[in-house]
Amino acid sequence: MTSEDWESALDKFDWNDVLSEVDGELLEHLASELSFRTYQALKESSCPLGDGYHLTHLADGRWAFWNEQNYVKEDVRFFETAQHFLHVAVDEFKLEQPQVQDLLERLEKTPHLKLCAVCGHHFNPDDSARRELGIEGIFLDEENQEGECCSPQCAVEAVVHDMKEG
Repeated sequence: MTSEDWESALDKFDWNDVLSEVDGELLEHLASELSFRTYQALKESSCPLGDGYHLTHLADGRWAFWNEQNYVKEDVRFFETAQHFLHVAVDEFKLEQPQVQDLLERLEKTPHLKLCAVCGHHFNPDDSARRELGIEGIFLDEENQEGECCSPQCAVEAVVHDMKEG
C-alpha cells in the first residue's frame, strides 16, 4: 500500500465518530474511577451545575466535583464536606449571593449515595426506579439492615455465592 492509498483511506474515515466513541469511553472510565457501573448512572446520581460541571455526594461522605467536557484535562476534585466545596466554589467562580443560595439548594437536593455490598458500585437509595419497583432496601442481613444491595440482581448473586460457599 502506498502513502497515497493510506491518505485516501484516512480521508474516507469519519473522525467525528472515532472522537465521539473515545469521549464515550473516557466518560465510562470516569464512572468506573468513581465506582459507578456506568457513566449514565454517575450522571443520574449527580447534581448538574452548568457548563459541564457536576457534583456527586459519594457514599463515604466526600463530594466529587467533575466536568464531563474537561475530564481528560481536569482531574476530579474531592471535598470532605459540602461547606468546603461551597467555599472553594464561591472563591474560584466568584459567586454572588443569589448564585450561592442556588448552589446551597442544589447541594441539599443532591442524593447521598451508598455502596452496594455485593458489586461495590455507588447507587442512589432514593432512585425513583427503586421506588417504582417497591424496593425500599435490599439487605444481606435484613434483620440488622446491613449490607445493602443496589439491585435485586446483586442480592441474588450474593445468595448464590453463599450457597456455593456453604
